[in-house]
Amino acid sequence: MSLNKKLLPEIVLVNTQLPENLGATARCMLNFQFDKLRVINPKFSLDNEKIIPVCAGADKVIKKVKIFKKFSDSIKDFNYVIATSNRERSQKKKEISFKKITQIISKNYKVAIVFGPEKSGLDNEDLSFCDYSIKINSNKKFSSLNLSHAVAIVCYNLFTLLSKKDHSQRINLLENIAKKNELLSFYKILEKSLDESNFFNVKERKKITFQKIKNIFCKYKLSSEEVRTLISIFKKFS
Repeated sequence: MSLNKKLLPEIVLVNTQLPENLGATARCMLNFQFDKLRVINPKFSLDNEKIIPVCAGADKVIKKVKIFKKFSDSIKDFNYVIATSNRERSQKKKEISFKKITQIISKNYKVAIVFGPEKSGLDNEDLSFCDYSIKINSNKKFSSLNLSHAVAIVCYNLFTLLSKKDHSQRINLLENIAKKNELLSFYKILEKSLDESNFFNVKERKKITFQKIKNIFCKYKLSSEEVRTLISIFKKFS
């Protein structure tokens, strides 16, 4: 069954450590018609000879890969950024079901599904930019999944739901959810304003405190107009 490619989220890999995992990820993606992949600061060259043999014919995914140095730069054009993690973090994200993701993308919002490095997963800084998290249920005594296997499970679940005729059930969403580039602009102005007001009185805690602040704004799915209003307000204090 062929799906509307515009409905499919993009896969984002952060700090991937092994070239074989990139190749295997591309193969798993194309199995379920996903072909848009972004990689952030991979620990190898994309010319690595170990990638293509493992991707087993999914070369077109590798050829179209977009490469970024920073995670925040890679997500600027998305409305929703969804993390995957099996690890407990101090940054708590509301979990989202696969069904709800399909409902979001059926509204033509641009969605990214993010996977962290193989050994540690996403760190708190990257999580602070995400709206939701997906949890893949597995053996609690042995829950670690290979990166490409985790990608395959996510793509399979979304492919299956999107293939069903009744997937178009709607949820009540704002019609103009702000993209991440708008929020990133707001965060810069907010951070500057808080710095100037000496809000971060314990400098060593600034990074963690600001992560928590970003988490608050992520929860409310602000519209573009709301973000512009916040920017105008905080510019007055800068």
